[in-house]
Amino acid sequence: MAISPDVLASTLTDLLPGYSETFTKWHPLLDAVVTGGNLSKKKLEGPSREFTVVTGGPGQVTHIQTGNEVINGGRKQLAVRGNEVAPRLIYAFDVPRKDMAEANGKQDLAKLIKTYPERALHDFYEMLSQQLAVGDGANGVGGFVTLNGNAQYSPDGVARDGILEPIAGTSGKLVNGLSSAGTPGWQNQFATTTGFSVDGVRKMREVYFKCQREGRVADGTVDMMFGDEVSFLNYMDSLQEHVRTGQIESTDGKNYGRQSIKFVDSDFYLEDSIDLTKLTGTSADGCIYMLNSSSFEAFTLGQNASMEGKGFFDQGAPMRIPDLDAYRYELILYFGLHTVQRRANGIVTGTALS
Repeated sequence: MAISPDVLASTLTDLLPGYSETFTKWHPLLDAVVTGGNLSKKKLEGPSREFTVVTGGPGQVTHIQTGNEVINGGRKQLAVRGNEVAPRLIYAFDVPRKDMAEANGKQDLAKLIKTYPERALHDFYEMLSQQLAVGDGANGVGGFVTLNGNAQYSPDGVARDGILEPIAGTSGKLVNGLSSAGTPGWQNQFATTTGFSVDGVRKMREVYFKCQREGRVADGTVDMMFGDEVSFLNYMDSLQEHVRTGQIESTDGKNYGRQSIKFVDSDFYLEDSIDLTKLTGTSADGCIYMLNSSSFEAFTLGQNASMEGKGFFDQGAPMRIPDLDAYRYELILYFGLHTVQRRANGIVTGTALS
């Protein structure tokens, strides 16, 4: 008995909530954001989101000596409003009708799902992971946010700068709607090395503890790091004792290959999506992101597995392609990510980090 396009679509509808969970498991940062309760599923507000950023202590102290002192105002003018826009991304793939006609029973249906939708999802995941790490805008995901401050992304057609700038001091870049130069405390931590064997680990510690000092009041400390393969292996080689690596495990029992090792209290992950040839301005020798996951927030328009899904890995209705013996399926992602404390995050680069 052949499998109809609607049967495949309804089966995918049942599986999509689980697929959205595997998406967050695919990248440790997204997993931490969801686990920490920082994912907001919006309803009718639209794809644009405003959020409050407080770059320092919000109040003041008055020393009372006689009881006649005027108490200083209880609020500093340190609260500003940032904004982010969630891009709507649609991954479309085709399933030949011949494969559906030759399918028979649940086993063949499972094979179809593994061959097409699951591979499509994993391909989509990899595109998003590369965009987050490098921000080169390849494969049509240039609207998704990037950590690379030397790249731009355009969720609504207007270019925005990546979150972490690989430079010291301030600049005129606009990150999450706020100017780095015009907003006190809206700068990330940064250090550059002269060679990993010379001062690589020292510079990593320097940035780590800077981030810790900035985030310890309310946002915790750096809990995850991502480095290119050479930088990751150099750090492993610098350790003089046997170390144990960890890896991300998913709910479906698959190993997604995320290797990690401890650096102070942080998990340092190998991020093979970092293409050093695309990190312009960092001399293309190495890159390590240091992230405070509790300072990141994500939002989506919601989860509604109807045919006009709101976009957290929902799907559109299957469509017969004219003049082609195949049906087209769509995976829809309407998802935004931003930070509320840049100063609690950092980046390490160098002329010879590798």
